Amino acid sequence: MKSNQFKTSVFSFLLGLPFVIAYFVIRSLPVSPCDFLHEETFNSEGILDYCGPGDSAFVDLSIRKWPMQMSFKALDPVQVGLSCRFEINIKQADGSPLGPNDIALSHSRKIHLLAIDETLRDYQHIHPHADRLFDGTWRFDFTPRKPGLHKVFLDFIPLRSPRRVLLSTSFFVEGEQKEFPVLEENLSVEIGTHRFELRKDSKTNVGIETLLEFTGQNKQGELVSLSPVMGAFAHMVAFDPELKGFAHLHPTETFLPSSEDDTHSGSLSFSFMPPKAGTYRLWAQIKLENDPKETFIPFDLKVGS
Repeated sequence: MKSNQFKTSVFSFLLGLPFVIAYFVIRSLPVSPCDFLHEETFNSEGILDYCGPGDSAFVDLSIRKWPMQMSFKALDPVQVGLSCRFEINIKQADGSPLGPNDIALSHSRKIHLLAIDETLRDYQHIHPHADRLFDGTWRFDFTPRKPGLHKVFLDFIPLRSPRRVLLSTSFFVEGEQKEFPVLEENLSVEIGTHRFELRKDSKTNVGIETLLEFTGQNKQGELVSLSPVMGAFAHMVAFDPELKGFAHLHPTETFLPSSEDDTHSGSLSFSFMPPKAGTYRLWAQIKLENDPKETFIPFDLKVGS
């Protein structure tokens, strides 16, 4: 009798083992498409750098929510042209604080903070740093360039379950906003001695993936040489005029920087799937070779008729 029970137990264990293995394999996979793994890029901590936010789809945060609690406050007066300290406190679904050891590296950083004003003209990409004493507390400095309402989006990947999390909040900058520009399609921008362009492969339609080709040239007509930014040769973020959400885009090319000294000359392609008709503000983020500062380039893309 005992022998039969033992055989039955072993048979049941072997029968269920593949499902157990499959469960943990699936749990270890990020939900977002991971064609942009950064395992080969310069990760000074020697930790796996998850691909993170590389989807072409727009995420509407007025509809989609994540089960995390976030408090957000300014520690100084928020005024145009003055640096202000901000504090963020994040708690996970179980109420525990979200500290630096709870977040995976995504594009060489723990948390990506996207701050943009209501006119879409002041966009800044910031990386909050964890407080050394209080777990779950994050801080950053911000110098607003425009008065009025500013929207903030947080983008990160918890290690407990490597699924992308997006959170949003807002704050107000003292002063009256004088004008709200009317967005019309503009895919060519001059900054200093450089001209940057976006070329779309076809008419941009709602719900259809559109390929956008990014190029930059100097005044001699030569293609610019790009240095790495957060483990890639360029980043791009698409905002809707209502600032309900965003799309965090990355080059579709498979080649990645092998070191911080690596460079790329030539075009880069981005894929964007707009959720509805209208004009979107797209901010490209690059670093020109031999330039210590990053360059932010605004484009306006019209979707639909």
